[in-house]
Amino acid sequence: MEKPNIPFLDKCTIFQFIEEGFSDDEKWCVDHTYLLRISAHGDVQKLKKQAEIINEVHALDSHIPFVHEVGVVNEKAYMILDYINGENGEIALPLKSETEQYEIGSQVGKTLQFLHSVHAPASHQNWEETWRNRVERLAPRFSEIVKGNSHYECVLPFIQQNLHLLKNRPSCVQHYDFHPGNILVEEGRFTGLIDMQKITYADPINEFYKMEYFNVPISTAYSKGVLDGYHEHQPIPLSFWKLHRLYAAIHIVSAEVWGHEVAAKQRDKFQQYTRFTLDQFEEFRLLVPKWYNK
Repeated sequence: MEKPNIPFLDKCTIFQFIEEGFSDDEKWCVDHTYLLRISAHGDVQKLKKQAEIINEVHALDSHIPFVHEVGVVNEKAYMILDYINGENGEIALPLKSETEQYEIGSQVGKTLQFLHSVHAPASHQNWEETWRNRVERLAPRFSEIVKGNSHYECVLPFIQQNLHLLKNRPSCVQHYDFHPGNILVEEGRFTGLIDMQKITYADPINEFYKMEYFNVPISTAYSKGVLDGYHEHQPIPLSFWKLHRLYAAIHIVSAEVWGHEVAAKQRDKFQQYTRFTLDQFEEFRLLVPKWYNK
């Protein structure tokens, strides 16, 4: 892989290509100081908007990397951010004690709280309308999947009965791809939230929609720590759980449709996560999932 020719990095000497991760972006660690992400597309304006949001949140919490430059190289858009030391949380967390996992989660929850403190512009699209349209678009395709999976029959009726909860929900900065693979851990502490390429504005509680799919299966203690830290270790309000349960249900629909239509190789894994989610909420009869009360 030939190193990219970018003037900002002219004086740098060590370029290490990064192969791990699921993103289509080309990634380089440069002088162990910068992370260079070269996008698969050439939409530099999209990256500039993301950089503005990222740096606004970085000013509140240094666990968010700072963006130094956005530009174009070889007709592809790139972003240069701080390189943050640490090991992928998906690998690091299971090697820690439950107490350490919980404490790391608590630290992550605090960073998410800072992230969500930045509100969307008043002109941002209506959240309820956007998500009602999304459900309406996916529902017929999910209904076809239900025909072969009768235990999914509870999902769509539950969503339809609870969509009213989205009314007047706020929008704020959201990572939008929150899971242990996107946190870094070093010497038993949380060092950074990475892979910010999906950063957007959304309902803050929507941030946790992947908890039952990708967080809890890695570490229940960490997941509890995230929610407790986010709520400053105060009792979590019922309003949070009502929305979290709804977003978990909507995520089942989108994940199953994606698994059947796009990522056939992931289908079995997603069905396993779907069954886990349904069990945790007892087909949405429970408000608080079993893993949190465990």
